[in-house]
Amino acid sequence: MSFTRSQLFMRKWILLAMLVAIPARSYAYKVPYEAWMGAYVGENKVGYLCLKIERSELDGVRVYRIASTMHTRLTVLGVELIQDVTTIVLADESWRPLYEEFVMSSGGKTTTVTARFGKSSIDCVVTSGQSASKKSVAVPEGANLVGDSMFATLDKVPGIGSEYRAHYFNPLTLAVEEIIIKAERQEELELGGRLYSATVLSNHTPMGDMTVWQARDGEVLKVAAMMGISLIREPAEQAKAGLAGTTEDFAFRTRAKTDKPIQAPRECKALDVLLYGLSDSSMVISDSRQKVDVVDEKKGVYRYRIRAELFDVRKSVMLPVRKLGFDNYLVPTPYVDCDAPSIKTHAESIVGTTKKAYTACSKIRQWIYSKLKVKADVGITRSASDVLESKSGVCRDYAVLFAALARAVGVPTKVVSGLVYLNDGFYYHAWVECWVGQWVPFDATMPTDFVDATHIKLAEGDATTMFTLAKVIGNLRAEVK
Repeated sequence: MSFTRSQLFMRKWILLAMLVAIPARSYAYKVPYEAWMGAYVGENKVGYLCLKIERSELDGVRVYRIASTMHTRLTVLGVELIQDVTTIVLADESWRPLYEEFVMSSGGKTTTVTARFGKSSIDCVVTSGQSASKKSVAVPEGANLVGDSMFATLDKVPGIGSEYRAHYFNPLTLAVEEIIIKAERQEELELGGRLYSATVLSNHTPMGDMTVWQARDGEVLKVAAMMGISLIREPAEQAKAGLAGTTEDFAFRTRAKTDKPIQAPRECKALDVLLYGLSDSSMVISDSRQKVDVVDEKKGVYRYRIRAELFDVRKSVMLPVRKLGFDNYLVPTPYVDCDAPSIKTHAESIVGTTKKAYTACSKIRQWIYSKLKVKADVGITRSASDVLESKSGVCRDYAVLFAALARAVGVPTKVVSGLVYLNDGFYYHAWVECWVGQWVPFDATMPTDFVDATHIKLAEGDATTMFTLAKVIGNLRAEVK
């Protein structure tokens, strides 16, 4: 089994995810406004960010138009990955959002999210390929909703120790999330031969934590994000120049290193491993397959014991599966569009007259494994129907398509993400779990139904739950017992 088929790094879009919450003060900007930043991994420039603010109109009303463009170039699993992301937010005079358009493009594919903001809800449309899905997102009561996460507004330079909270719409997770900003200290920062007096801010969001250096006039000077990625304020020409991408493979750089190799990992039936650096307790998932014990919660150390075995097909329930409480794993979602005509038609054709749920899932895995081709330069989340049309993608796409096909024939299915061992460490990966009498994992990037014990689950649910791994990527290490 090749490296690229078995373990495709599922967080190729993660640079954008980490930059969702850079705070600044709205009053600091003189409209029209333009700013540029270079993006770096270590010493290597991997992209740039451009922010522009100008006046515009929406339905005859004067608004602020906040447009940001992010261009990145990374080497991931030996393949050059280029991603372009554009966000346009229209906000009222108090910078409260009215409309947002979020466009991600990579490898010839594009996903668009549009959002219209109401007082109590946000109406979203996700378009991927020929598919368009709608979702309504509730706005928490009393939430201070900012039009762009770069506009977590502060009325004055924050005093050291002060804390500010706001909410923003995250087009990646399709959710309203909270950002907590704390002024940690004053610090001198030299950029471009100039010395700045900066306030150092810590940003806490569900996507992870960052450190931001903000000048007295409100300008963002530098951002230290996760995985060794940073943004540095630069003139436009300098920000766009010297873009060579990473010399070190990004997936290799962010893998969870191990203290010793695991022999024949695809045949591994039992794994006992300590994970260090797991900062989010929501990723500590125990079930019938994996048991997790706390070793040191403050330091994020947990012990995972995983046992893998093939399911006894004689114990499979019949189609369609009817079990109370599983509705969320049967319904269509913006990316798992199991109600799309092409998905339903292919699912019925693949499963045929099969009655047992497990056998149906086995047929779906076999079909995906044999029909899809690896296309490692696609760095965006796509709908299952778009993946089906192209019949190519990465592990994330394999999992999303599997979930849609299985749900279409009545099998409750979760999208699962976490780690899998390969060659020299644990790499980030995605697969599914299907209810066939119990929750059973399937990995369509693998040639058999057996899912080995080196698959460590850290998130489960819908396709958007994969983004929660952003906060730990590059921070984990493993000790094999």
